[in-house]
Amino acid sequence: MKQGSEQVREVGSSRQSGGFRDRERDLPIGDVLRKHHRELVTKRLLVFTVVILLVLLVVIFSVNGFFSRLFDALMGFVD
Repeated sequence: MKQGSEQVREVGSSRQSGGFRDRERDLPIGDVLRKHHRELVTKRLLVFTVVILLVLLVVIFSVNGFFSRLFDALMGFVD
């Protein structure tokens, strides 16, 4: 006999299909993992691109002498 705290397990196809359905819960685990993997790869590529752009910006500023002028200006304030 079923106790009050127990739940009856249902096969996915026998669920009621009315009202609001949570699409994330209804997807198979493989689809959910593929979606999150794709989002993770996209996020990593964006972070990598931003880091590369920042490094290039620092290199360009150092080659053009921006940092030496900035350092001289800061040392002028100290004097």
